[in-house]
Amino acid sequence: MKKFFSALFFLLPMMAFAQAAQSSASPFQEGTHYTTIEGLQASSQPAVTELFSVYCGGCYSWEYGPLNELKTWLSSQNIGFSQAHMDFMGGYAKQASTALAITQNTPQFAAVKKELFNRIHVERKGDWTNDAEFFQSMEKAGLSEADFNAKKNSLPVGMTLMQWNRYGEFVHSVPSFMVNNRYLINMGSLKSYDELNGLITYLSSLPVNSQ
Repeated sequence: MKKFFSALFFLLPMMAFAQAAQSSASPFQEGTHYTTIEGLQASSQPAVTELFSVYCGGCYSWEYGPLNELKTWLSSQNIGFSQAHMDFMGGYAKQASTALAITQNTPQFAAVKKELFNRIHVERKGDWTNDAEFFQSMEKAGLSEADFNAKKNSLPVGMTLMQWNRYGEFVHSVPSFMVNNRYLINMGSLKSYDELNGLITYLSSLPVNSQ
């Protein structure tokens, strides 16, 4: 599998998510710690988007590890959080994206995401080999094949998938994090979770012009 996030980051000791102290001179540099993205509509409010794939082992580790603490910290800082599924790996990646887009912003989203992760990383059954297998997984999460087919071509789902595909034009590894739809974090440049928090704080405070 290609475009996996470097495993080195997950070998770092777990650190508490606390806001990093800010100095008058930022320790973060464009081109080293982050890349400025041109071509996306910048968010009007501070926001972080995680770009992930259910096929990615690093994404699975994040989902059920440090991501929960990160989301709690982001909420305390009044920084929004969302996820976008990347479909550049795996035979059923597009179907997975569609299922997640259908259930986005509903309680069912977490169940669908968990079942997708479980198939690959817990049950270790490998990729789905046919539609029947895929919908067996979705049925476990409460999304029927009939509901999937009824909603997959709806305008909201289409718009969500279009936005996620736009993210995919700029993402070279997963999990990745984008701030304000404007700044893509270079995760390999960071040495701790505190440093990640500090970088998010810095980037979310920068003035953003709409693209």
